[in-house]
Amino acid sequence: MTRSRKLFIVVALILLVAAGLIFLWTNLNWFVKNAIERYGSQATKTSVRVASVSIRPSEGKGAIEGLTIANPKGFTSARAVSLGSIMVRIDPRTVTTSPVVIDDVRISSLQVVYEMDKSGTSNIDVLKKNIASSGGNIGKQSADKKPGKEKKLRIKRLTVENGRVDVLVSALGTRPQTVTLRRIEITDIGGQAGATPDQIARQVLNAIVTEVTREVADAGARQLLDKGLQRALEQMRRQ
Repeated sequence: MTRSRKLFIVVALILLVAAGLIFLWTNLNWFVKNAIERYGSQATKTSVRVASVSIRPSEGKGAIEGLTIANPKGFTSARAVSLGSIMVRIDPRTVTTSPVVIDDVRISSLQVVYEMDKSGTSNIDVLKKNIASSGGNIGKQSADKKPGKEKKLRIKRLTVENGRVDVLVSALGTRPQTVTLRRIEITDIGGQAGATPDQIARQVLNAIVTEVTREVADAGARQLLDKGLQRALEQMRRQ
């Protein structure tokens, strides 16, 4: 092989790598949006949609807007969960490696509609069961890929702030009751080695729905206690 031919091959390889990197950088937003919708929908077994994604790898920053999770079948509200604004801070040095290290994820304006049907089953209970049962199916799909090929992620810290839940439960009255969520913080998601996107999605979603269930249960206990106390006072007045 002549020197000029070797040089041509080297140049061609460099151009191919450069073209691949340009494609990755220019289509990164689409890849992230598609991954969230795909793995989120698989985990919840409902429709997960994202309005827009804006990732700036060179700055290590990103934003995800309008992430929504549809209600399971059998419930009246169109959406079960709406995540307003999600701010992401990424370690730029890890974008082309595995795991990709995400230093910080901040979710603001979380809105949840907690709805209970006539049988006493809530939409959040259904979502939680779906997330738990989908693990094996998604894992099987991931296993079909070649080992080591799937990108892994590690999230050092994830926080959820300014969350609220609109509760629609007949036992608590006819009007929707609003419950304020406490601040949720999860650290080291994926561990040192990272985790696949479906594993990350299940862990994050499970943490959110668990906290929602806990807050609603606490609010329900307080509401029922207030009603019981009111009835007791009324009975005392009659005596």
